[in-house]
Amino acid sequence: MIRIILADDEPIIIKGLRKLIQWESFGMEIVGQAYDGNELMQLIEELHPDLIISDISMPHRTGIDIIKEIKQRGLPVHVIFVSAYQEFSYARDAVAYGAIDYLVKPVVKQQLESVLDKAISLITEHNEEQKRKGKLQLLERKNRHEEMQDALIQLTDGNLSPRTKSFEETVEQLQGPYYSVLIIAVEHLKEETDRWTEKEKKLIEFAIGNVLQEVFIASGIGYVFMKQNQHVVVVSHDGEDEPILLAEDTQYKIETFLKLKVSVAVSRPVSALIKLEDAYAEAGRTMEMKYFVGLKRILSYVPQSKLHAMDKQLYDLQWDVIRSITAKAWTEVQSALTVWLDRIKSETFGDRSLAISTCFSSVSFIIQELSKSGVQLSERALDKRELQQLLAAFETFDRMSHEVIGLFEKTYNEMDNESGNKDKMMLAKIKQYIDEHYSEEITLESMASLAFMNPYYFSSFFKKHTKQNFKQYVTEVRMRHAADMLALTDLMVYEVAEKAGYNNARHFSDMFKKRYGKLPIDYRQDTKKST
Repeated sequence: MIRIILADDEPIIIKGLRKLIQWESFGMEIVGQAYDGNELMQLIEELHPDLIISDISMPHRTGIDIIKEIKQRGLPVHVIFVSAYQEFSYARDAVAYGAIDYLVKPVVKQQLESVLDKAISLITEHNEEQKRKGKLQLLERKNRHEEMQDALIQLTDGNLSPRTKSFEETVEQLQGPYYSVLIIAVEHLKEETDRWTEKEKKLIEFAIGNVLQEVFIASGIGYVFMKQNQHVVVVSHDGEDEPILLAEDTQYKIETFLKLKVSVAVSRPVSALIKLEDAYAEAGRTMEMKYFVGLKRILSYVPQSKLHAMDKQLYDLQWDVIRSITAKAWTEVQSALTVWLDRIKSETFGDRSLAISTCFSSVSFIIQELSKSGVQLSERALDKRELQQLLAAFETFDRMSHEVIGLFEKTYNEMDNESGNKDKMMLAKIKQYIDEHYSEEITLESMASLAFMNPYYFSSFFKKHTKQNFKQYVTEVRMRHAADMLALTDLMVYEVAEKAGYNNARHFSDMFKKRYGKLPIDYRQDTKKST
């Protein structure tokens, strides 16, 4: 409907105009009426009409005053004046200022209808023009926005030269003096995302984009774009703490309006747009930290400590787990598993891939040694491919740890329920004793006594279950520990010999060469060269 205000200092004229025609049939609605120029201007500001039909001569402000102010302020209002015969030339001047037309009192119905048809045509044409302009402006804004997005993607890839026009335009839009990169990631909780369709995922992406537009683009402090299926924001700011506050605001609004949980990773500020490649890479590494510290976090950059090779302590913790599983109560097994996993977490902190691969290798070693000791494991526990896929599926280290502990609890319970378990547990106890006391004197008789068997039966029992005679097995254990000490410590060869259970260093060297094909000192040198 076209909105109209009628204005005349004579109420009877307004009343007559109201009744003169059926306004609704013209698609028009009278929204107000005024009795002087000041009141008319006030109603124009309050009611935002499309058309005014006004007496040209009114108290306080004349029609000319009104139309001049409408023109000066650029208001989208059209005017038809009504004038007495003696004001005819005055009304003609008003047309020169932009009035649609004028009517002479008394207003005749046919003349009013004719002028209204003209007004409808002009208003429709004006509205269509405004729509066209609006569409053009929207298209221009869209094109500028897409150009900015493309420039920022190139900058974060390190592919935009400072000598290009795109770079100069980006500098004009984001004037610094500091720039930070934020990456926003929706927490893909498995129980939720399994139910999301592709259409729903697109809607979620669109909704998050709208929130980010409001926070960053509408306020003129940054630009948003998609990269590698993540929302990325480049922020231009003054204070160094500003990006963290913006990240908190973003997280709060997404959770409040969309009921979604997100993590936001924030890079350190850089002082030039050309350094956005480094800032983006840093934000990406920072996002990986949620694997270690937990979901739904604001993650600011923390320098990573230098990662180093797994040390002997982790190796020993693996054996603690093996010994616990084969000889101790579940509470002690759980404690050993927790200590071992915490060690992996601290050794690999900041590198998700390293954490997963280390855990996989460590779990595989434990399962392998359990299998060697005679423990019957399920086919699933022995399937390394399935194990690797399982460990890589979790979003946090703590969730992976929980699954690993559950895996070993199941293995532990299966061991308890196996037939013939007494022999296997006895063998595991013997192996545990040898592994813990290999540096001491270990004889067939002493171990037979530990197993409550006579030496002859014990020798047969041991070979049946291990496919090795007792003396060979003890030598294997001592040699394995000796090799570890040579590779991981700076002990002298004679000291390694003593700790491995040999009083004679020469005899130890001969036995070591027989087992590994080289003397201890050569083995150590070759091992260090390969690391």
